[in-house]
Amino acid sequence: MGRIMTTSSKDQRQFPRNDLLLKVEYPEMEDFLHDYTENISKGGTFIYSEKEWKSGDRISIALSFPGLLKPIVIAAEVVWVRRDVNPGIGVKFLFEDNPDSEQELARLVSSIQKGDADLVARKYRILVAEDNPFIQKLLKDGIEGYLNRKLFDNVSFIFLQAKNGYEGLNILDHENVDLIICDLYLPVLDGFEMIRRVREREETMKLPILAVSAGDEDSGRKAIELGADIFLAKPLILSKVFKTICSLLNIVVS
Repeated sequence: MGRIMTTSSKDQRQFPRNDLLLKVEYPEMEDFLHDYTENISKGGTFIYSEKEWKSGDRISIALSFPGLLKPIVIAAEVVWVRRDVNPGIGVKFLFEDNPDSEQELARLVSSIQKGDADLVARKYRILVAEDNPFIQKLLKDGIEGYLNRKLFDNVSFIFLQAKNGYEGLNILDHENVDLIICDLYLPVLDGFEMIRRVREREETMKLPILAVSAGDEDSGRKAIELGADIFLAKPLILSKVFKTICSLLNIVVS
């Protein structure tokens, strides 16, 4: 996600200026690399916005997204405005106003490509196979909340969601995943069978698996026998889920 703080540079105004926060989604760092290669490196980009802009408006862009430890501030100017169903502005970057920003962008791209931990947080991808959307959101928000409170500036979590075992296996076919949280009683293909198939695959046989369920202890034992690393019974205690994830991913908790 890119956060774009915008302010007009025209100082001769009757009233004080207000900052406006715009958001541009970068779900993956690879998406930013593509945008940088195709647009930013050419000196400009498009920003979705419903605000009324005029050509010549000056703005200050603070580029950031999950995993980036330090935002990059770039001066820019609006060069065209679009007011159709997808309103927004085309901006050109004024690197001459801040020459360091161009070099910082280049260093950022190089750091992302190399996985430099000094600038880019370690990114863990967690697959949550759970058919209850409330629990999906509870896990995501709760785990992220604990992560923020523990001040893990060098760690970020990306959550991939599946509503059943088939969806979970399909995600594993197309995505790199660092850990699986799997409910045992899923529709279509249950968690027991999903765990068994995950352990049969050479590329995922060592993937950490946290099994969860409202079932009895026999369900937990069966999940462990099929290959789950840890079983936690519902209702889940978020602090315990967070510590378990950190333990499975070898993240040191202060």
